[in-house]
Amino acid sequence: MKKIIFISNNATRTGAPYVLLLFLKWLKKENKNIEIDVLFLEGGDLLDEFKQVANVCYNYSDILIRKSFGNRLYFYLLRKTNKTNTRKNRYIKKIASQQYDIIYANTIASVSIATLLKKNCSNQPKLVAHIHELNTTIKAYLPNFKEHIPHIDLFISVSNMVMQHLNLDWGIDPLKNYLVYEFSGKVARKQEENEKVFEVGASGMVSSRKGDDLFIQVANYIKIRYPEIKIKFTWVGQIYNRQRNLIEADIEKANLKETVFFVGEQSDPENYFKNFDIFLMTSREDPFPLVCIEVGKMGIPIICFEKATGTAEILVNGGGFIVPYLDVVVMAEKIIMYYNDVDLRLRDGEMNKVNFSRFTAEIMGAELYTILENI
Repeated sequence: MKKIIFISNNATRTGAPYVLLLFLKWLKKENKNIEIDVLFLEGGDLLDEFKQVANVCYNYSDILIRKSFGNRLYFYLLRKTNKTNTRKNRYIKKIASQQYDIIYANTIASVSIATLLKKNCSNQPKLVAHIHELNTTIKAYLPNFKEHIPHIDLFISVSNMVMQHLNLDWGIDPLKNYLVYEFSGKVARKQEENEKVFEVGASGMVSSRKGDDLFIQVANYIKIRYPEIKIKFTWVGQIYNRQRNLIEADIEKANLKETVFFVGEQSDPENYFKNFDIFLMTSREDPFPLVCIEVGKMGIPIICFEKATGTAEILVNGGGFIVPYLDVVVMAEKIIMYYNDVDLRLRDGEMNKVNFSRFTAEIMGAELYTILENI
């Protein structure tokens, strides 16, 4: 039996942690000969579900929690006496003593602690880095990534774009870099409604990387260029108050209050996705977002920017449009094309059902398992 510790940046209902949870559930369901432990850098709302499939769940943030004045004073004194790192090291050594066969770093944010854990293991475990990020995010989260590369035995890339960036920009040996696309759970199929406002959707935590500003610009162009057309724009995803204030100011100044809606994080986003006629992928950088898999399986056409996302690797076979990077005018005109051509929209939606159907835990989980078995 192989003993593996999976390291996750958190346990939130976001891309990489959710994919990891689906994979671990598949491993347990298939009764694979693997003992599963998980180390979280932070907690999250999926923690209880992880505990159902893992033998042990560690939470690294537990050693950093400061709840009371006594705790704050304690940690202040630790820092003054340079003992904070000693406490962290004891925690890492405790985990390392479990003699894992494989250390599995899920995301670039987990690589640093994975390397540290490997250095503290006496049995020389293999280190696998499952990279869900592209260059800008890698540089932001782990600027010294190059220093960790020699300690990593194998890489898993979530799209061909990620793989090429790792190989060409970071000097990764292509023979050590495996392509396994992201995957999602089951989703409901979109139900066509004859009498409803045409709706363009987007989703993700509101940020510059996700392009919420571009989403608003597309809506504004259509409102000015085609004032006679009624189209609703809906963004589903977490938004902080400071961002909401800025976005609401943009919407008000552009007279888009009856057109653009940021509905925030939803416990069941599919209820919104099912109403989308088109999905707008405005991200500046997004390796292979789960939301595109989900809406693709639902039969919704996707429009994205070239050079920005691994989703384009699927759309080259049909199912949507890939427009020039940051060209909101072309993106808007593609929306109008779908608005005016129902047959095209339905045909591309059906194509997406086929193109994205293989991105499941049953298929992609089996590919991940084969890699781990043969390392």
